[in-house]
Amino acid sequence: MSILFQYLNRIPRPYLLSILCGVLVGTSYIPYPGWALLFCFVPLWINVLELSSSGASFKRIFFFGWISQFILTIIGFNWIFYVSSEFGHLHWTISLAALIAFAAAMHIYIPLATLAAVWIIRKNKIESTLIQFLLLALSHALLERIWPSIFEWNLAYSLLWMRFPLFQWADTVGFWGLSTWILIAQAVVGYSFVIRKADKKLAIQLFASVVGVILIFTGLGALKEKRWSKTDSQIQFAVVQGNIGNAEKIQSEKQDQFQSYILGVYSQLTDDYLKSNPAPDLMLWPETAMPFALDIEYHNRFLQKGLLQKIQQWNTTLMTGGYSQSRDRRDHLGYPLTRNSVFFLNPNLSIAAEPYHKTQLLVFGEYLPFGESFPSLYKLFPFVGVYERGPGPSPKNIPLKDGQHVIVGPQICYESLDPAFSRGLALKGAQILFNVTNDSWFGDWAEPFQHNIMTLARGVENRRPLVRSTNTGVTSAILANGQILEQSTNDKPWAHTYGISYLKNAPITFYTHYGHWDWILWLALLIVISRKGKHVRH
Repeated sequence: MSILFQYLNRIPRPYLLSILCGVLVGTSYIPYPGWALLFCFVPLWINVLELSSSGASFKRIFFFGWISQFILTIIGFNWIFYVSSEFGHLHWTISLAALIAFAAAMHIYIPLATLAAVWIIRKNKIESTLIQFLLLALSHALLERIWPSIFEWNLAYSLLWMRFPLFQWADTVGFWGLSTWILIAQAVVGYSFVIRKADKKLAIQLFASVVGVILIFTGLGALKEKRWSKTDSQIQFAVVQGNIGNAEKIQSEKQDQFQSYILGVYSQLTDDYLKSNPAPDLMLWPETAMPFALDIEYHNRFLQKGLLQKIQQWNTTLMTGGYSQSRDRRDHLGYPLTRNSVFFLNPNLSIAAEPYHKTQLLVFGEYLPFGESFPSLYKLFPFVGVYERGPGPSPKNIPLKDGQHVIVGPQICYESLDPAFSRGLALKGAQILFNVTNDSWFGDWAEPFQHNIMTLARGVENRRPLVRSTNTGVTSAILANGQILEQSTNDKPWAHTYGISYLKNAPITFYTHYGHWDWILWLALLIVISRKGKHVRH
């Protein structure tokens, strides 16, 4: 240990603080425990303020912020290497280069936020250290909300990962709002650390105040859980995780025997499960579980007829991912128009509801930017899919065996990462949300757990139960009160029935109504303290 400290002492302080920040943030996000949520950005902010006070250039300040974001990205999102190898079929050297390029650019908003804060501090000659910290926190909080990203993470998701009841406030401010709360708390903690020698009493009081406020809101969060535990209906929702590997998935799109094999895997898992468990109200299979077209005009084909016969035997409605393919419409490349879809199949061999087609397509996986305008680009990227977009949030009214019905809100894959999409489902009347996805592209480390928690978060924000079915894990469910139910293990076949209790006429949450309304308050606070801060000198 002493050797380690000797080595660290040799690292110049600006580099050490930026590296420390990157490590703290990276190891405080899923799947790690959020052990440094109260101070993980503080080393970077101290570094930035010290550099600014010494007259460092904007370029130098940006550089040290960039170091932090690079390291936290490498730690928290190293699964980019795996997906580049597995999905892109790239050599490991190219995959490593892809990870480095991703880490170099993906979270540039972090150093940009420090630049914005320093610019405000210098322009207004703000001397108050507390206000300087608050400006850094607010700049970060506001910029992270608008920064374009496929995987829009923030620190607040770690609250749900740790089951810390503060997450219950997401129904008021969303997880972006909770992330702002965390950053504001870090600003006060950072200020307390800086003044601890000059005014120890004040530093202790401020830190104690932060902890006290957190405890109060945590206690109120527990009351929220109790309030949302009241229900009037229940549905038995079964999920099946087939654990089909990617090599088989790819081949299934090209060879009929693999299509038959995959249908056999899911049918056998379901058969075996129902032998010892009562038939559920609804059965859910994951994204593209059936690697063939399930539109009604294809129901007379051999594999489709076999699936429908199984559904009749099981006597339950099956909701499954599959492909929708048009016989008479063509895409811009001349191929039959294809969609990534969820189908709702009744045991009476009818359609329980019109299929839902995925709206938010995955760039390079399901569409190529500018591909429709320049089809020749597909020759450079032959592995890129060509799919038609769906209609947006589309709840489905599903009839049940007892004459009742339930309104479900489908999401496919990373549509669950867009809070506005799930808000749209709730506003249109969805009583239960469900997500189907295939995370096998990302391996069994970090991403499956990150994606799972970020998906379940939508259930808390909108106070609707959410059931998640995956190909290889993590399959899971969350109730409206924030209780996470049994979760599957990764890379193993798995089946389970969730007893989903819910309110038929659940009220719309404040967050569902107004979305990320709080950004206006935080922006107003940033403007006010920017103008008034130069008159404050503590």
